[in-house]
Amino acid sequence: MAKIYFICGFIGSGKTTYAKKLEQERKAFRFNADEWMLPLFGEHMAREVFDARLLTLKSLFQSSAIQMINLNVSVIFDFGFWTKSERLALTKWAKEHDLDFEFIYLDVSYEECQRRALQRNAVRGEHAYEMTPEMLALFWSKFERPDPDEEMTRIRNEI
Repeated sequence: MAKIYFICGFIGSGKTTYAKKLEQERKAFRFNADEWMLPLFGEHMAREVFDARLLTLKSLFQSSAIQMINLNVSVIFDFGFWTKSERLALTKWAKEHDLDFEFIYLDVSYEECQRRALQRNAVRGEHAYEMTPEMLALFWSKFERPDPDEEMTRIRNEI
């Protein structure tokens, strides 16, 4: 039976590395927002423009995911799911469409995420955004770590 995996975690937590491994193990299709946003729209844009474009992509990903599930292809959403409200909305969407799903949270300290993200800047290639310490601090202030009452698989991913 096909399943949707929602990969939750902060920048540098290892989401994409984990999602790529899961993609191979489960023979799943992986949606990564950065891998679509950067080639389509570039790296620099106003926040409102970025948010609107990302929302459009995520809506298309959800429609595509339903089609893939109907073809018995599992799907991975490698997005981060930073807020509880976003996680609840996806849970509601999956239940409304009677989808088998799992949230997987990569639990990594801010310090380790920052170290990895800054290290990645040197080798980031075309599918990752450049991160500065200031950006990471700002984004961390917006990241809502999952509460214990949120049903998800938790993986401690400190290396």
